[in-house]
Amino acid sequence: MSIVVGFGPDTRSAGGVRFAGQLARTTGEAVVLCCVIYDSFASPALRDFNGIDDDWRRELTGMASRALAESRRALPDGVEVEEVVRTSRSVPDALEREGRDRGARLLVVGSASSGAFGRIGLGTTSDRLVHSARIPVGLAPSGYTPDGEPVRRLVVAIGPGPAPGPLAREVARTADWLGASVDIVSFAVRGTARTAMSAFTDAEVYEHWTQLARDAQKALAASLHDRAPDLEIGRHGVLNGDRWSEAVGSYPWRTGDVAVVGSSSHGGLAQVFLGSTGSRILRTSPLPVMILPRP
Repeated sequence: MSIVVGFGPDTRSAGGVRFAGQLARTTGEAVVLCCVIYDSFASPALRDFNGIDDDWRRELTGMASRALAESRRALPDGVEVEEVVRTSRSVPDALEREGRDRGARLLVVGSASSGAFGRIGLGTTSDRLVHSARIPVGLAPSGYTPDGEPVRRLVVAIGPGPAPGPLAREVARTADWLGASVDIVSFAVRGTARTAMSAFTDAEVYEHWTQLARDAQKALAASLHDRAPDLEIGRHGVLNGDRWSEAVGSYPWRTGDVAVVGSSSHGGLAQVFLGSTGSRILRTSPLPVMILPRP
């Protein structure tokens, strides 16, 4: 088993590598640093016979070697590391294939360079992975630094819905792998009501939604307890705000937490599909996020 962390030769953020190192220190797993070179010259129709593409390949190979060296330096001491360079016309496909071939526990990527510091920004590769990968995906905020802390708690964010048996199975497995406790929470955003009637209607809708979310939390906690009787489980209720950043920020996050989002039911079987609510949580979480696939 291993943790595969993927990046390109021009990567500028080590947040994903640091998160992978934190996981490795927590679990004892090896880290595979996988640098993927996008091969735009794979098609014969695009080849240049003057040798410019060969020069460009050599330059990219050198960049990949430097990126791997920098990534290795970002890992904590004592972590088993393997370095690989892959070339592909599809970076997401290459990373997922690497993860599947190695039976990886998690495929980790960092925030896109366009993301705000301390938050997760999705780029072309990470966006594709969180909507199509068949293994769990982990993302780290820009500039993420775990300060030597192991992963201690999984903060599982859920909404209202039926008893989440498949999610419970994946959360229990992940908590056991990390030796972490589980906290279950729901986030809600309430708009500003303009009239007395809309305020009354919104209140009824919100109260009903809140009760359904609490019922779902209770069902998930019971299912987790059945699967892992010794697992420490907490329910944190429903946290709300006028904006997603306010709702998610009201949770008492601490170093060593990892947010967990289950795959949306809109996705296919045995794959990740990040729904709209999960996407908002991912973009506003101040700490790393795991997206677990539907079994």
